[in-house]
Amino acid sequence: MTDQTLRMIGELMGSVPPAGSFAACRTASAENLVINVDGVGPIRFPVTPVQAQELREVARPARYGLREQTLLDANVRDTWEVPQDRVTVDERRWRETLQPMLNMLRAELGLAPDCELSAELHSMLVYEPGQFFQRHQDSEKADGMIGTLVVTLPSRFTGGELVIEQLGKTITDQGSPQELSFVAFYGDCAHEVLPVTDGFRITLTYNLVAHGRTGPDTAGFATHPSVALLAEQLRAHFTTPMESSTRPSRGESRSRRVWRRWGWGAGTRWPPPSRSRTCSPMPGRRADQLVYLLDHQYSQQGFGWDRLKGGDAARTGMMLAAAELAGYDASLALAEVEDSYEEDDYTSYMLIHRQRWERIEDGWKCVESSEPEFDDDGDLTDPVPEDPASIPVRASLPLTPDSDELGELLSSTITLTWLIDQSGASGEPAVLEVVKEGELCTGAAKSTLEPFASEIEGYMGNEGNTANFWYRRAAIVIRPRQ
Repeated sequence: MTDQTLRMIGELMGSVPPAGSFAACRTASAENLVINVDGVGPIRFPVTPVQAQELREVARPARYGLREQTLLDANVRDTWEVPQDRVTVDERRWRETLQPMLNMLRAELGLAPDCELSAELHSMLVYEPGQFFQRHQDSEKADGMIGTLVVTLPSRFTGGELVIEQLGKTITDQGSPQELSFVAFYGDCAHEVLPVTDGFRITLTYNLVAHGRTGPDTAGFATHPSVALLAEQLRAHFTTPMESSTRPSRGESRSRRVWRRWGWGAGTRWPPPSRSRTCSPMPGRRADQLVYLLDHQYSQQGFGWDRLKGGDAARTGMMLAAAELAGYDASLALAEVEDSYEEDDYTSYMLIHRQRWERIEDGWKCVESSEPEFDDDGDLTDPVPEDPASIPVRASLPLTPDSDELGELLSSTITLTWLIDQSGASGEPAVLEVVKEGELCTGAAKSTLEPFASEIEGYMGNEGNTANFWYRRAAIVIRPRQ
């Protein structure tokens, strides 16, 4: 197996046009949307500033959940939420507009024709001047939820743009003064509402749930000219001896170089877990598998052959067709990526012994924090724990993967954590596999994805600061048939 083989596989897979976009925007008349809000009465369109103020008076600050807690932080999410039990929608009339709209949005998101979308009302939000919602990702709030639908009610306002981002691309919606504005997007897309500068932005948000979805369309690739080329490259990947280019990064400690030699990333506890296979490839060895990373992120509950999003479904269809032609097995996998960086300037975080941040629905929350404690001789002693509850939710990490303060990447470890075979049987691998050098073919660059956790460890006396970031990726795994 050569680097050229992996490049060819990546180029062939990248040539498959996506079936749809990560977000879709439409407008429609508001004549079939009949809303009554307790304490306000029927909502008239376009919504006037007077009625918008009445909605704001029966609303409450929008909150979010963190495990068993309900939190409020206006630095991250500053908007008003009308309690759902106050909102009544005439579903019979609304369905006349909503259902045809969902069919159009389904097609534009690249979902299969026999997939049916339904929308479950989640909240009614009111943004007044100065209010906003910082960049975040939505959590899965219902079984089968694949995304979010935002319906902006007609009104006159400036600012308040909804900005959705996926893999470096953005789609922006400004709303409409006379019509309903519909925006549907996948749940793993990072998005934000920019500050409203004048007027009121009023929205209904829905959970988008998919029903009856089908798997990748392999039949559509039966005569595709790239399938035979891809099958040929798969055979080359598994029959040509692997090349090894593992070398220690500049500035690494000896112990870290030993860990990297065997595939262990920074932060791994010694000894490594016995359930993990962590051997690096040796020159002359043939590849055991090919791991092709997909573009979207998935939860374990929302992952499967019939739950692939947008371009992932199309590329998976092509890979399945090529694997069948070449005589290989295919699986879907969830993978966890850990990137570890070291920083030469140890003064930046001298007051931090360790901090761990985890993504919640509306921002970032510190879940572990401790400060260093020194004795009279200046030696580090037991760290002093800090109450994470005293650290506010943040809109972004204190140190981000694209920060100029980071040094070079020390290690990047990808571990397969969940497998689904072609029969649909799923579960955690019997052995947690670390993907070896030469087995990985990347799709979109993971630098464009949002990590789900970050850990900063301060200067320890023999090493500089380290920063680890964790990502979740989905992948197609190709292996020789047993």
